[in-house]
Amino acid sequence: MLFLIIQTVIILYIIFAIYSIIEIKKYNKNGLIVDLNNDNNIKVELLSLNPILLHKNVNVDSEYLLKNYSNIMINNNENFISIKNLFQNDTINIFKNKNILKDTDLKDKINFDMDIFENLPLPILLYQEHSLSFLKGEQIISKQFCKHNINILIILEGEITIYLINPKHKDDIMNKDLQSIKKYSHKYILKKDDVFIIPPNWYYFEENTNNLTIQYHIDASNIFTFHYNYLR
Repeated sequence: MLFLIIQTVIILYIIFAIYSIIEIKKYNKNGLIVDLNNDNNIKVELLSLNPILLHKNVNVDSEYLLKNYSNIMINNNENFISIKNLFQNDTINIFKNKNILKDTDLKDKINFDMDIFENLPLPILLYQEHSLSFLKGEQIISKQFCKHNINILIILEGEITIYLINPKHKDDIMNKDLQSIKKYSHKYILKKDDVFIIPPNWYYFEENTNNLTIQYHIDASNIFTFHYNYLR
C-alpha cells in the first residue's frame, strides 16, 4: 500500500513537472513593459507574460547600510572589503552577491511580498535566491538570461539603464556584442524604489553611469521547475 502511494506521488510529481516545464518555456512575442501603480492587475499581467514595473518604498540605501553594517565584509572579486571602504571606491562592480544577506536583516527589512504570486497556476515558490548588486562608475552588466519563474529587480538606490530583450530575438542576439543587440531591446531607466518583474526566458543587460546604484534581486522557482531552471 505504501509503495502504491509513493509511486502515485512520484507519477503526479512527474506530470506536474512536465506541465510546468512546458509552461515556463512560453513567452509573449508582443510583451511590453507595463507600469502598475498597485498590485490589483498584477495577476493579469503576469499571466500575459508582460514585464511589470511596480513601485515600493524601501527604506534601505547606502545610508542605512553604512549606519548598520559598515563593517560587514563583502567578497569583491576574491578580495574582502568592508561596506564602508567599498562605498569610498570610485568604481564598484559587484553583481548578485548573496553573502551579505547572511549576516544582515536586509531580507526582512526589504520584505517584498511574494504572496502576490500565490494566485498563479502552480505557485509554490520553493526555491528562492536573494542577492545584492553594487555598481558605481561606468559599468556594464553583461547579458543575463531570466531562467526562473519569477525574476525580480528592486532598485534600492540610484538609477540604471536596463535593456530588456524579448525571447523572440534569441537567435538575433546570440554571440553578438551588447552594442549591436540594443536595437532588439526595450530601453528603460529604473530608479530608486522601482520593482521590475521580468518574465521567464527574457534577456537583459544594464548600463550604470557615475552614480552609486544598489539593486536587490529575487529569483524564484516553483517546486516543479527548480531542478530544470538550475540546469538550463
